[in-house]
Amino acid sequence: MRTAFALAAACVLAACHQQPATDNGEAANDAALAANQGEPEPAPAETPATPAPLSPPAPGEPGGLDNDMTPVAEGRIDPGSAQGAGQVVQQYFALIEAGRYRDAWALWSDGGRASGMTADAFAASFGRYSEYHANIGAPGRIDAGAGQRYVTVPVQVYGRLREGNREFNQRGSMTLHRAGDIPGATAEQRSWRIHSSDLRPGAAAATPAPSPTPTAAAINRRFRCTDGGRLATHYEPGSERITVTRSGRVVATLRQQRVASGTLFVGGGYTLRGKGDYQTFTPPGRRPIGCTAMR
Repeated sequence: MRTAFALAAACVLAACHQQPATDNGEAANDAALAANQGEPEPAPAETPATPAPLSPPAPGEPGGLDNDMTPVAEGRIDPGSAQGAGQVVQQYFALIEAGRYRDAWALWSDGGRASGMTADAFAASFGRYSEYHANIGAPGRIDAGAGQRYVTVPVQVYGRLREGNREFNQRGSMTLHRAGDIPGATAEQRSWRIHSSDLRPGAAAATPAPSPTPTAAAINRRFRCTDGGRLATHYEPGSERITVTRSGRVVATLRQQRVASGTLFVGGGYTLRGKGDYQTFTPPGRRPIGCTAMR
């Protein structure tokens, strides 16, 4: 999820002495001249430079997630499955991005205590970031044994530090745990919760990796969609390909098609068609989803 104050004070003392009567006209002229000149206008305040858009490594690039081309199921996801664990990770980072740190903290096991921090300390650990985002990779297989379930989800976090507006990018993983479907287990115990991570909040997560040198022509855009989800695209002009991320997870890399107006990308049954700030994303066998660019 700092403020410096400067206070300057200036005091000017002026001393006058009695002028002879013959100097009154000259004094009046001087006063009139001073009045006409008025106070000097203050210099216009400098407008802070707008930071360049973030350009994290794309899937398949060093520092980015693996370029997993496995199609993502668009139907209902079983909360107890590996995909269900991935949804918990997506929810976790969405809460952080929204500034709801206490709710994110509660997604750690043992009522948040598995994070190793109190709720207040957890929230304070994000104070050094002006932007904090995440891309979520495909969950691994569930490791089952002795009535317990574990699954690991790859994660790429990126954003910007407040100090110096420096970008950071870090890749790691989160391991989630839940109890199996055993007698006596509560609904909370059977729900996926974050067990451990090498992207822990605080010191570990706050250490930025060297920022990649972005390709000047790379275009990254984020969209808010009519179904309540989000969509992000990464496009390298000249490559004729665009990578589509849906709600924090890479879903497809599409090839550009020639069209008379707007843009069209297709691949793997997916279609992305757009013009200006509006895009229509169509998953395989599904209805088109309208998405509008986020400012």
